[in-house]
Amino acid sequence: MIYLVLFWEYFKVGLFTIGGGYAMLPLVTQIVTRRNWMTEQQLIDFIGIAESTPGPFAINLATFVGNTVGSASGLGVFGGILGSLVATIAVVLPSLIIIIVVTALFNKIRYNKYVQGALKGVKSVVVGLILSAVITVACKVVLPKLDFTNLSDEGFSQFNWISLIIILTFFPLSKIKVKGKKIHPICLILLSAVVGIVVFGVCNVQQ
Repeated sequence: MIYLVLFWEYFKVGLFTIGGGYAMLPLVTQIVTRRNWMTEQQLIDFIGIAESTPGPFAINLATFVGNTVGSASGLGVFGGILGSLVATIAVVLPSLIIIIVVTALFNKIRYNKYVQGALKGVKSVVVGLILSAVITVACKVVLPKLDFTNLSDEGFSQFNWISLIIILTFFPLSKIKVKGKKIHPICLILLSAVVGIVVFGVCNVQQ
């Protein structure tokens, strides 16, 4: 039963989210917390892993979530593998179907004023969804106890200033050009991992 629920939830994510992996985050966060599949902090950890591993971010995240849900089904490793496959297939299936249909019709409708209007509207929503995801994840990293559904003084009681410094350091680094080229994201991800190991692992700085 859990696999049918997992398939349906991720099928909806793939069907109703426009704009790629980061635009999916608000809906994914809502689903996994409502279903009690994991906490927001666990999801943020998975986001970091999904971003740091090869492959599309949205698919990686779906695979990780599916593995977690499947592993909790009582089938052990097999359940985790099955959950990964179910979530991954479910999230890409709507896009696969839609892109096949759109490819067949696009040349006929691409200059239609209604289609153009719809695309302009969708672009604006995508920006909003991505911005929402960025703000949500950043706040949870800097303020681990913050709950957007129930704002209280406790949510602001713990401030992770080390993570804030890392964010403020790596953001400009992503914009700097070396010999006319920006620093590759993979290099920044690996460097941030090293910084995290040194600060939170070796030096044991408490968050």
